[in-house]
Amino acid sequence: MYKSALKLFGLGAALVVLALAAGNSGQVGLAQGSVTPGHMAVVQYYWPQLPVYWGGTQIGFYNFDVFLTTDVDPGTQSYYFWAHQFHFKEGDVGYMGLQTNGYMQGRWVGKMAIFSIWNAVAAKPGPGAACEWFTRQNGEGWSCRMQYNWVQGRTYRLRLWELCCAEKPWEDEWWGAWILDTTTGQEVFLGQIQVPASWQWLDWSQVWVQYYGSVSGCSAIPYAKARFERPSADNGSFRPQRLETDYGRTCANAKITLTGDQNQTAIFETGGNVRR
Repeated sequence: MYKSALKLFGLGAALVVLALAAGNSGQVGLAQGSVTPGHMAVVQYYWPQLPVYWGGTQIGFYNFDVFLTTDVDPGTQSYYFWAHQFHFKEGDVGYMGLQTNGYMQGRWVGKMAIFSIWNAVAAKPGPGAACEWFTRQNGEGWSCRMQYNWVQGRTYRLRLWELCCAEKPWEDEWWGAWILDTTTGQEVFLGQIQVPASWQWLDWSQVWVQYYGSVSGCSAIPYAKARFERPSADNGSFRPQRLETDYGRTCANAKITLTGDQNQTAIFETGGNVRR
């Protein structure tokens, strides 16, 4: 049906390159230490067979939603990133998520929301956001970022949606990203990123947690707990058929618990004395 992201990227050094899309690794200001944990844990979503739209001209999903709650916030002096990563059927990857201490427009801003796609064509920021072209050792692309003071214990919907123009499959296509605070009902628009027309639509996705700062050792990673739940595609029409877990190779203090309806809630515990 489609390549597993776990096989496509792996979860050792190969997956850690995605840390750079956070716009943090290699920037002045990160705490210096002997270990950079990178990706600590990942859950792969196995979606159903890809739908076909617009008379067969568009293949894949036009929307992904997932809900993220940080139950234990490790603070803005840490360097955590919780993200939903996605892939275009005939193209590249992107992700969106929340960070404890993000980097945008040349400075550290504390809590931040981010939306990035590799090898994209163009980008337009939403209100209060900024879009930047990034060039790192793992590739280049567009990233839209916003200082976003997310709150421990609140649940946020991460939404990716095709914006324009499905009826013109020969034209490059715009995709938008939104974050909804389900407690207040406030939704922010991070921006829209344009990708080549040849990419088609979405075919797989995964959620993960990353620690992109350097620490003196794995036990020095601050403890954090977060959960991703209720993943869906195409405005709730599809749910993953199953979930698969995997872990990073640098630090072992990470644990994933699958629970809830059809085991589709993934609880990530990382740092400190966590054991699996």
